[in-house]
Amino acid sequence: MSGLIGYIGALADDMSAIATRVVAASMDDIASQTAKSLPKTAGLLIDDAATIPQFVDSTAAKRELPVIYKIAKKSITNKAIMIPIALLITYFAPWVMTPVLVLGGSYLAFEGSESLAQRLGLMKEHSEPHDHSIPGTEDLKAAEDATVSSAVKTDTVLSIEIIAITVASVVNEPITTQVGVLILISIIATFAVYGVVGIIIKMDDIGFYIKQTHTNSAALNLLSKLLIQGMPVVLKMLGTIGMVAMLMVGGGILIHNLSFLHGLVDFGSTLPSILPHVVQLFASPVAISLTVGASILVVKGLVSRAKVA
Repeated sequence: MSGLIGYIGALADDMSAIATRVVAASMDDIASQTAKSLPKTAGLLIDDAATIPQFVDSTAAKRELPVIYKIAKKSITNKAIMIPIALLITYFAPWVMTPVLVLGGSYLAFEGSESLAQRLGLMKEHSEPHDHSIPGTEDLKAAEDATVSSAVKTDTVLSIEIIAITVASVVNEPITTQVGVLILISIIATFAVYGVVGIIIKMDDIGFYIKQTHTNSAALNLLSKLLIQGMPVVLKMLGTIGMVAMLMVGGGILIHNLSFLHGLVDFGSTLPSILPHVVQLFASPVAISLTVGASILVVKGLVSRAKVA
């Protein structure tokens, strides 16, 4: 009897060791695939971080962080809904993923091209790009809900692309790795984006606080001045970086998912030094994005004129 108990105990130890090794290997795979997938979504994350502050900048200072929290909570909820849907599509209708990616890449190309056209003065900027409040009402909760709703709509479009790009990058991995990578990417994306947004939005408030509480320190006064004056500069820089990121990521998605553009993957590979990387990672994707984006803008303009006529 004692021998049987000892055998069972040894077997349990062996099974525990095997389970530990399997879990460790699985976690290593998830971490490795997450590291590979994250750079592919970097442009979308930058775009998200550059866009969301525009929805919150007219909110009362005391309500900025609560509003960001509401948007972040809805964002992570939406991603939690998207993950099983994306996995089901991958297994039962994998052909859907390519059109989703192409539509997303086209959307990014359009947004990036429109932003560039506005910066170059070729197009007028939208006079009312975002609704921050409800005219004629003192209902702050309703105003906040409208702000959150507008921001979540934009975040949802970007989240769909993040999930689609991630699931496409791990489609050949085991289901446990796919789920783990999707969950990890979703968490990192949400906390990274809204953490950065929170810091940016409160930069000027932090600056004013330092200025009021440390009046005798020249170094802290300089820091407060930098924070106060730096917020609009940072927002502008993020806008430019986000525009370039949209063009690069959008073009990259289109090149990798449209067969007639696959030749651009290795285009410029015979060039010297770092030029192949410049061409493949920047020049080719941006050129494709501008071509697609300009085409969409022309069609949009024609449709708008037809409606007016």
